[in-house]
Formats: sequence, C-alpha cells, structure tokens
Amino acid sequence: MASPNPGATESASGHSWTRDDKYYFEDGSCILLIEDILFNVHRSMLSRDGSTFGTMFGLPQGEHREGKSDDNPIVLHGERAFEFRHFLWALYALPPELQVLTTPTANLVQLISIARISNKYAFRSLETWALKAIQDYVNLKPSPILSSIPSPTYYVYRPPSQSGDSDNSTEENTANLTRLISLAQLCGHEPLLNTMINFLRELMSSSLHYAYLAMTLSDELDLKTLRGPAYLQVMHRAVIVKPLQVDLNLTGSSSSLSPASSSSSIGGGTSISTASHQNLVIGAMANAVAPLAPLGGAPAGSLLAVPPTTTSASTSTTGSASTSSSLSSSPSSSSSLSSISSSSSSSPTSLTNKISLPITPAQQIRLLSGYYRLSLTWDHLRLTPPPFDHASSCSTTWHQHGCTQAWLEFWKEKTKCDAVLSLCSADVLGRLRAILKEYERWGSAAYMHNDCRVSAKRCLGEVIRGVEERLGEYFEEGGLSGV
Repeated sequence: MASPNPGATESASGHSWTRDDKYYFEDGSCILLIEDILFNVHRSMLSRDGSTFGTMFGLPQGEHREGKSDDNPIVLHGERAFEFRHFLWALYALPPELQVLTTPTANLVQLISIARISNKYAFRSLETWALKAIQDYVNLKPSPILSSIPSPTYYVYRPPSQSGDSDNSTEENTANLTRLISLAQLCGHEPLLNTMINFLRELMSSSLHYAYLAMTLSDELDLKTLRGPAYLQVMHRAVIVKPLQVDLNLTGSSSSLSPASSSSSIGGGTSISTASHQNLVIGAMANAVAPLAPLGGAPAGSLLAVPPTTTSASTSTTGSASTSSSLSSSPSSSSSLSSISSSSSSSPTSLTNKISLPITPAQQIRLLSGYYRLSLTWDHLRLTPPPFDHASSCSTTWHQHGCTQAWLEFWKEKTKCDAVLSLCSADVLGRLRAILKEYERWGSAAYMHNDCRVSAKRCLGEVIRGVEERLGEYFEEGGLSGV
C-alpha cells in the first residue's frame, strides 16, 4: 500500500483543505471531505459489509463524479474528522490491532466512534463487533465507567453555558456516560442500554445532579424506563417552584421561629411553629400555581437553582432511596422560578449548593403533574387496601371475613404510622415499602390464616411493582389512565 501523502492543498475553487496525514493514500480511489480534512481511501474498503457507500457507488455517475479529486470530494456532512479517523482505523486494522480494543485498556472514545459511524453507514459486522467490545468493557469488574466519572458526592452538573469553566477531564468522563446511552439507543442495543441505565440509577440515587442528568437524557432520547425514576428523584430532592413567603397572621403573631412558640415536627424535619406550619402549607398551595405566572419578570425557561443550605423552615422528605431533601420557606434566588435544595451541608457538597440548573417549562409541568398524580394514587391506596386472593385452606378452617377484617385493620393502622407519615404524600413507593416492612414485623399477633398472610404480602409486592413499572406514565404530559 502506498505511503500517505500528508499536507495542505488548495482546490481550484479556492478552498483551503488539509489532507489527513494518515488516511490520505496516494493510491486511494475515493476522496472524502469531513470538516476541513480530506481523506483519500479505497472504494473497495468503503464498499465492504453491504454498506451504504457500496450502494452509493453503484448508482449511475455523471461526467464530474464526486470523490475523484481534491477539487470535487464527497462531502460527509455532520461528521467529525477525529471520529471518522477512528472508523477508518478499524476498517484498515489487522486482527492483532483490533484485539487491543477488546482489553481493559481499550480506548472507549474510539470504540464509540467506530460503532456510531458503522451504524450510520450500515457496516453491520463492524457495528456488531464494536458494540460487543463496548458491552464487555462496561461489564468489567470494577466498572471502568463508574471508576472514571466523578463520585455522586462531588459531581456537579454544568449546563453547556457554564462548561467552559469546568474541569475538562471531568466533563469528558461524564460525556462518555451520556455518549454510551445515546449510542445504545441509536443502535437499538438493549443489553448496553439497560446496563447504562442501571449505572445512572445507581448514581442518581445519591446525587441530585446525576438525577438531573438522567432526567434531561430521558427527555432528549425519550427513554421511558429512565424517565420515571429520574423525575422521581428530582421531585423528591428539588424545590420545583420558587418558594413564596406567605404569612396570613393566622394567630396574630409573627410566623418566624422562636424558642417560645409552640412547635411541631414535620416528617422528622426541623421543628416549626404552629402558625408557621399553617402558613407553610398555604404557601405550598400557592407554589403549585407559580409556574403559570412567572414571578418578577422571570423568563419562561426557569432554573433549578440550589439555594443556601441555611433555611428558616423546611420540610424533610425521603425518596425511594431514603434520601432527604429540604423545602426552603425563603426565596432561593430572585431570578429563578424553580430551585433545587440539597439537604446535606457538609463541605464535599458545598459546591453543588451553588449551581443553577436549567429546567424547561415542560419539565416543570411534568414534575408538578407527577407529584399530583402520585399524591392522588396514595389517597386512593390509603382509603382502599389492595384486595388479595384468599387461600383455599382459609375457607375450610378459618372465616374469610376474619382474614379480610384483620387486613383492613392492619392497613388502616399502618397507613397512619410514623414510618409512613414521615414521608411526603407523593412518595408512594416509599410509603408502600414502609408498610411492607411493618407487615413483615406483624408477627403472630395477626388474626389471619398463614396462607392468606402470604397472599396479602404477595399482593402488596405486586402493587409496588405496578407503580414502579408505570412510574414514567406519572410524569407524562398526557396523563395517567386509571390509578
């Protein structure tokens, strides 16, 4: 094979393009232009594997056939030169060279480029090989993906407008995570997609910023299996609308906290005065309509802003991963409509408490709709215990009425227990899991046939799985049919 012929060239039309120093072969038969780089490769190589190029080369050509000279190259729009260079490397590589990309030291960016371009131009065999190499790479123990990205404690999501000031290595490592999810979705590779979604679910269970990243990805790629868990985490950890100070002077005194005022504890959170509690509840009701009318001339695209960690009053809620979030009763930002609040004030997360995250009006509506629908679901479940099938042995030695009555009394009592009421009403999964734990501790005191107890527990588990499976529907704009 002839040696490459690097160097810059100026076409007859006046364009200044640069010949690639590796993949501009003197004996090449097809000149491609990507960005401002010229590649001269062999048509026989591009026509392999039943690719799109082979189909294109088989079409009738005019007198001035593209790809024959630097003046008239085949222009590949939307490609990046470095990615196409990775693809050509795989196309021309020898088996021992390809073997390097199946080891723990593989270049992940190179593999992603090979898989994406192979998919776009229908190099099916090469695409399958690259995706398998990626799947094997991400499944290594310990996972090189999780070890290369920032830990949930330190990760800070930065919008594109702020990414220029961030650490490039951190951004690149996180970008690989999003690239892999996008690639798996593009190629329809379910095993890789499920693996990456599970990685994100693990990360976002202890990080609001990873939850936000997952939420944006689920919207961009329409990932229904990720949308529900991601929106749920953001809903539990974030102040979705800008808190309002509402003081109706219900007791004729100030609603500010004072040591002498009568107080109550909400959800195990900060104790607040009775009057302040009433004002906070009414303030929360006012917040529900805040997205409909931007405050103070706020722009339509609101922000998820992290307010200071010191707040005058807060309600503590626990998500499905038992993580707390705080609802501040004081405004977090004069320019943002929505805000995120981290419950932790320790130094490792102090940086994350100063980052503003963009949220679209559609995302805000989904979050508020999800809160409403989940709260409605809990109201239904609270009043209507899930029915279970009585065991056949129950009718022979026990009265079915007795089992049913015991189940109803248990449900009525445990839906009001502290473990359940400490969670917000929209935390349906958290409350159901708390009831399940109470049921497992119910012991022999229950006046239910043992087989019926097993059936009731199985029924409760099915309700939990049902909510998990339909979680994405709670946050869809179209609504949820049925409860």
